[in-house]
Amino acid sequence: MDLLNWLSLAGICALGAMSPGPSLLIVLRSAASGLRQGLASALAHGAGVAIYAGITAFGLAVLITRSPVLFGVLQWAGAAMLVYLGWKALRAPAPNAGAAEVPAPQQSVGRSAVQGFGIAFFNPKIAVFFTALFSQFVAEQQALSTKLGMAALAAGIDAGWYCLIALVVYAGRNRQWVSKSVGHRMQQLFGVLLIGLAARLLLTL
Repeated sequence: MDLLNWLSLAGICALGAMSPGPSLLIVLRSAASGLRQGLASALAHGAGVAIYAGITAFGLAVLITRSPVLFGVLQWAGAAMLVYLGWKALRAPAPNAGAAEVPAPQQSVGRSAVQGFGIAFFNPKIAVFFTALFSQFVAEQQALSTKLGMAALAAGIDAGWYCLIALVVYAGRNRQWVSKSVGHRMQQLFGVLLIGLAARLLLTL
């Protein structure tokens, strides 16, 4: 591909990464626990995107978008994951002003990574996105290095964007832009939004 095509592909991937959705909420929740958690979620999400970008580059994503059973399984799994994470967020304990010396429970780096990867891998809309747009840049005669480079570009842009989000959240947390009580309310709001997204996803089945 020439430079113009690479730039066009990068622009499309950037727009896809920046579009709001459950992925943003998951990274925000992870970043609220700490910088390492936020970065782990962002990088794992990029890895999930890399899988879809890779199978699109090799022409396999069509199997997902054209298979009602496989597509449905991914939708149900994604909705179940959103409901679970939303319920966990709603059940998060409120901060106790009388016990400020006790640190609030933190989400582990491993769990943040699993959630970041899961929200990307179990989101069939990502397969649709790559099949509809990313595939326009794929040609059968392209070299293996080109196809791998395209997948790496998509994953890098996605992970880079969410790493930036994690850094912004961490900077705000360190400067105490948000109080503990407001942070708890935001956590509950994330839970409601995640369950709402799951309901919307199920209604489209």
